[in-house]
Amino acid sequence: MIKVLTKDIILNKNHENEVVIDFLNYIDMKIIQRNDYLNFSIDSVLVSNFLTINKKRKNIMDLGTGNGVIPMLLSKRTNAKIVGIEIQDISVDLASRNMKLNKLESQVEIVKGDIKNIETQFRDQSFDAVITNPPFFKFTGDKNQLNNLDQLTYARHEILINLEDIIRAGSYLLKFRGNFTMVHRADRLIEILKLMKKYKIEPKKIRFCHTTKNKAAKIILFEGLKGAEEGLVIQPPLYINNDDGSYTEEVLKMFE
Repeated sequence: MIKVLTKDIILNKNHENEVVIDFLNYIDMKIIQRNDYLNFSIDSVLVSNFLTINKKRKNIMDLGTGNGVIPMLLSKRTNAKIVGIEIQDISVDLASRNMKLNKLESQVEIVKGDIKNIETQFRDQSFDAVITNPPFFKFTGDKNQLNNLDQLTYARHEILINLEDIIRAGSYLLKFRGNFTMVHRADRLIEILKLMKKYKIEPKKIRFCHTTKNKAAKIILFEGLKGAEEGLVIQPPLYINNDDGSYTEEVLKMFE
């Protein structure tokens, strides 16, 4: 049986794995997800909150949007036009229906495309900000490190695209002094900073994120400006969980 969500939005009867859940603590938002595709995580919440928003940011690109979680989060912070690009057909479909479900079609555009060939779909220097939560893990050739489902492998491992492809695309899309904002693994810090410099994105602020206070940083939030002068700020550490596993007060505020 097809579950009717609104007059216009329905669960796809061909996708038995689809579910609709409340979107964080937003009482006016829902999100369609599939348990056989990558679902949104705290990383997307953190990076969406880290992006610098100001009146000059009229349009924002989300590289590898998945089911559209980052555009949904950003829609609560800005009225800027948002474009999400995604290569996997089912994720494009999910993201498109999530925008329609939450009445975001006028603000958010979801497009199918390959970020490695970004020049074929978008003009250079056409965005004020670029944001991304990319695949975190390098693929060394050991198939044992991969997921059983290709779609999860592509979302988590650098199979279809790698870190340099992402940063190069971001630099191509950004206007002068546009923001590039990304979340990534802490153990790739040096590689990321080198690539940002290579593609003329000057690192301006980073924040180390710790699961709890007694754990080493697991992920880092990065933001740089294209063509800017040098000057990096290391922000205070962000602790995601209390000792009992609950979210810290700072993280909970991001859910509001």
